[in-house]
Amino acid sequence: MELLRYVSVMVAIGGTLRFGMADSLTLEPVADNTLIEDPLGSVSNGAGTAMQAGLNGANLIRRAVLRFDVEGAIPTGARITQAALTLENTSGTVGSATCGLYRVTASWGEGASYGAGGQGQGAASQSGDATWIHRIWPDVMWATPGGEYATIQSASMVVNANGSYTWSSVQLARDVQSFLDAPARNYGWLIKGDEVLTRSVKRFSTREESNSGIRPRLKIDFDRCPSDLNGDVAVDDSDFALFVTAYNLLDCADPAMAPGCPADLNTDGAVNDLDFVVIVAAYSELICG
Repeated sequence: MELLRYVSVMVAIGGTLRFGMADSLTLEPVADNTLIEDPLGSVSNGAGTAMQAGLNGANLIRRAVLRFDVEGAIPTGARITQAALTLENTSGTVGSATCGLYRVTASWGEGASYGAGGQGQGAASQSGDATWIHRIWPDVMWATPGGEYATIQSASMVVNANGSYTWSSVQLARDVQSFLDAPARNYGWLIKGDEVLTRSVKRFSTREESNSGIRPRLKIDFDRCPSDLNGDVAVDDSDFALFVTAYNLLDCADPAMAPGCPADLNTDGAVNDLDFVVIVAAYSELICG
């Protein structure tokens, strides 16, 4: 049956939706740093082996930032199905603190500053460093001291004793999808800890840590050919028939929708005309990859 006939009829056709070319990979950051509360932006820790989030003993805030090269590792057009960020807490402090991830909305840098000891006090800011007031030291400023980031939290985790902690959520996967689809706006995430309780700060290993086993890592599950809904390594009439079934349901929260809502090709929570544009583009290519 021709594609245009599917478009005009939009009838429900039975079938099972599933992913066609699932894959996964794990990335380490390409940049990380700590925004150290300081009105002059005179300190940073760009090259340090630790980044911090929370409130220290002097009631000064620390916020970590990190970024991954998603667009350089995952093929264009892929659909992100799951994302999980794992960090190693090495703070040694007693007590729980909720640490939230927020998508950063402006570019920032990592310079050669390297703090002494536990690195919480940082060192003199160096060229390219992100600081409390600078996106890029010495002359590119944050619009708001402490960083620019989305108001919606991408994921959260209660961090307690030393060890590995993993953040994962639907929103985190959507963040990664946005990093892939719009690489120019991939600024990574900011980590906010408990900024009320004194000495709540948590310390996480960075990409500069010599022990590769405790560096930050982002595991990404993705589908290389998301429009191949029946998994036969081609995007054809059979896939479009399955797409129409989901299109008629519309809302990914509908109990009748296939688990994972795979026909939601742009991961916005609905199967609609925006997804239709995606599958039509893939249909024109016919063969995955």
